[in-house]
Amino acid sequence: MTGRRLPPIEVRPRDLSRWRQSATGVDYVHVFEAEEPGPTVMTVGLTHGNEFCGAEALHWALDLGLRPRKGVWIVAFSNVAAYARFDANKPLDSRFVDRDMNRVWRDDWIATEGTLEAKRAGELLPFVRRADFLLDIHSTSFAVRPFFVGANLPRVRGFAERLGEPKSLLLQNASFDGKVMVEYSGFADPASTKTALVVECGAHFLRGSVAVAKHVLMAFLDATGVVEPQVARRLAPAIPPSEPGVYTIEKVHVAKHADLKFMAPYEGFEEVAKGTVIAMDGPEPVVAPFDRCAVLFPKAQPMQGRELVTLAQRID
Repeated sequence: MTGRRLPPIEVRPRDLSRWRQSATGVDYVHVFEAEEPGPTVMTVGLTHGNEFCGAEALHWALDLGLRPRKGVWIVAFSNVAAYARFDANKPLDSRFVDRDMNRVWRDDWIATEGTLEAKRAGELLPFVRRADFLLDIHSTSFAVRPFFVGANLPRVRGFAERLGEPKSLLLQNASFDGKVMVEYSGFADPASTKTALVVECGAHFLRGSVAVAKHVLMAFLDATGVVEPQVARRLAPAIPPSEPGVYTIEKVHVAKHADLKFMAPYEGFEEVAKGTVIAMDGPEPVVAPFDRCAVLFPKAQPMQGRELVTLAQRID
């Protein structure tokens, strides 16, 4: 099928080894504590090894010597092992080593799976549990608008609006094929005050996605009180205003067959009418279950047993 071309590779992996060792004793995890009390906030990059913008933003902030004015700031480069495997000839293959690290966030899976990603999640668990606020920085295969993803809770929507950009938000009514980090440790509990967001900054390898990651990182650190507002404004790169929209994720389709194809060159956020056949999973059609059905995360390399596409309904 034509029309679904990956954007060019403008950003390539850098050497992150200077950030490997820290006082935490856990590779690539740093904790900075201010004298003034405040929330514990965590910023995460490289949950997927081929999503460079988070690594770039965190490297940039650490390289600047940024430190919290109050509270605790945890910085984690998550799946550096997958990042190290990047091959420009196969740019999507370094997403993970054994299994998607953003689908393993259950205590029983982390304890028993034995995959590299489950073991690494186990190393990160104490820090994730400690966080009052968490930002997990991601990117997408295609060059779609930036957007947030989080639990379908008023506090999550309110916090996303407080950050300002991006202006699109996906609220989870349906789970992905496994548990994601922003569902863990009270982040999806209506009775909790813990708040977490994924930010999808744009296409994996574009300089513009790095600018979005840096901008949102500064907005997050400002909103949580980690940095002074004037510092955040000075450091945050300017980014174009994004398209607004609020969506609820209603279905995540996992491919059952090896024979997979999309019926149109979907890249993300296309809205189709109820009954539209979006893809074929072997002999089974993947059909839009409602009007204004947004096609999200259509896989650039569809594979049996993995998520093929996510369907969401626009509500605002």
